[in-house]
Amino acid sequence: MTVSAQHRMQFEEIDTDGDGYITADELKESLQGDGKVSPENLAVIVRMADEDGDRRIDLDEYAKFVR
Repeated sequence: MTVSAQHRMQFEEIDTDGDGYITADELKESLQGDGKVSPENLAVIVRMADEDGDRRIDLDEYAKFVR
C-alpha cells in the first residue's frame, strides 16, 4: 500500500518514541487535545486499526484506518 505524505507525517507525530508503532498510550496522548478518551473507546480504536493483533498500529494499518 502506498502511504501518503500526510498520513506518514500524522503517524510520526503520534509515534512519539519513533519505534514505528502507535501504542494505546501514544494514541491516548495524541487524542487528549480533543478531550478525554475513555479506556474502553481507546481499546476499540486500537482493535479496529490493529489488523495483525499485536496491540500496536503500524504505518500501513494507520493509513488504512484513517482513509
